[in-house]
Amino acid sequence: MTLDSSDGVPIRVTNEFSEKRFFQVDVGTCTLIGDLIPKSSPPRVLILHGAGNSHRGDYRLFREQLLIHGISSVAFDFVGHGDTGGELKSSNLLSRTRQACSVVDSLNIQQPFSVIAASMGAYTAVKLLEFYQIKSLVLLVPAMYTSMAYTVPFNAGFTDIIRQPESWGHSDAWDILSGYRGRLLIIAAENDKVIPKGVINKIYDSAVNAKERELFVAPRASHFVFTDLRSNNPDGFCKVLAQIVEMLKNRA
Repeated sequence: MTLDSSDGVPIRVTNEFSEKRFFQVDVGTCTLIGDLIPKSSPPRVLILHGAGNSHRGDYRLFREQLLIHGISSVAFDFVGHGDTGGELKSSNLLSRTRQACSVVDSLNIQQPFSVIAASMGAYTAVKLLEFYQIKSLVLLVPAMYTSMAYTVPFNAGFTDIIRQPESWGHSDAWDILSGYRGRLLIIAAENDKVIPKGVINKIYDSAVNAKERELFVAPRASHFVFTDLRSNNPDGFCKVLAQIVEMLKNRA
């Protein structure tokens, strides 16, 4: 079945499961588990999941849609999540940055590449700008954190730090984003109870040197923006997918 988006980008729906190649990357005492779709093509997009119960499997259907449009992707489970497992409580934001870098380096992902990242993963994506050439950055309901929380284990005061009023205002993300010259797409949710609107606005306002920057606020959606769009606003989901595809396929 094909749905025509308002942008003229065809959105096809399929239940087929594409061939994938699994991989393992050792990071310290942990082994990260991930996969590439399809297995035979170099990945153009790195996908980073969020916190809580998130894992790379949450984006399987989305990655299938990207593949339909010729966009290959790689995703992995952070320590404490999905197939990787391990102790989440002893991990921290610094560790997540190192994990993402280890995957990029081990797979020798060709630069510049693109990143799609959700929630906590969005902060990791911004940190990757310090190490790699990233042409397109797609942030889904993105979270940003104060620098004070960067090395604090998730079970050792991290939550107390980030719950301080507007602690995100002291994030190093703002300076990093100010130097970004690629394309930025922010997907926010109107009824997001997790991410303050101030964070979304600050991300957009900080990226003053971006080649292109767009903000889409999904109406009536919660922090689970893709799930809500698929269930309650299929046309909205098609529009968002079309925006992402257009940005990722732009080779200029």
